[in-house]
Amino acid sequence: EGRLRILKSDLENGNGIKHGKYVKTICWSPSEPILASASADGTVQLTSVGSVDSEAATVSLKVVQSMHFDGAVESMCFVNNGNTFCCYVRGTSYLSYFDLKDGCKQSKMSLNGGVAGTGCFDEHVSFAILSLLPSPNGEYLAAATDSSRNFIMKTNTDRIVRNLYGHKNDGFSNPKIAWSSNGQYLYGNSQDENCVCVWDIASTSIVKRLDQSNGGHSGFVRDIYSSSSTDTVASVSFDKAAKIWLRDM
Repeated sequence: EGRLRILKSDLENGNGIKHGKYVKTICWSPSEPILASASADGTVQLTSVGSVDSEAATVSLKVVQSMHFDGAVESMCFVNNGNTFCCYVRGTSYLSYFDLKDGCKQSKMSLNGGVAGTGCFDEHVSFAILSLLPSPNGEYLAAATDSSRNFIMKTNTDRIVRNLYGHKNDGFSNPKIAWSSNGQYLYGNSQDENCVCVWDIASTSIVKRLDQSNGGHSGFVRDIYSSSSTDTVASVSFDKAAKIWLRDM
């Protein structure tokens, strides 16, 4: 209906989104009203968001799963039509997949190749995944790292199919990515340029930079969002501006 409302959760009933430290990232399930929240304290909470009481301006919340890791969860997403929760924990060399239809059974997919835990690969990685996003068809995952490298993985496997370079993001940056609606391009920011880089995934090349020369930002790009149904891309920046782009490659 075009309105924005601020609601209180029913914390009085013992439900709510609770963490010991600040929340680093959140994401929604694509198939159910389930919100995942991850904190710097190493916890992840999956919360079912229920009905809204308009008169009391409250929303009902129910915790459906809580997890605790040895490190902070830096990035996460839902895959397999929302039936699987995937996350990256800082200091690990794998992605963790949790089957939500099978008691949150965990499987680990190495970021170096091989099967995690078998000792057949180097269990150290020199990067952290700070943004994780499934492709429009769900077959691939895009990962943005703090080592000036983005890459594409086959979902539910350890197979890296594309490496994307040509930008800069280190441990002090805030890398963000977004898929085009047809899955052909990946958008991402770069800490040393006030632009959105556009990679053609097939060739792994940057085919365009959306910068001030074509009406872009004058400050570092803080976040990017791409519509799943149209060719519209939105970007926001430290220049306090939001830009709406129509894809024209």
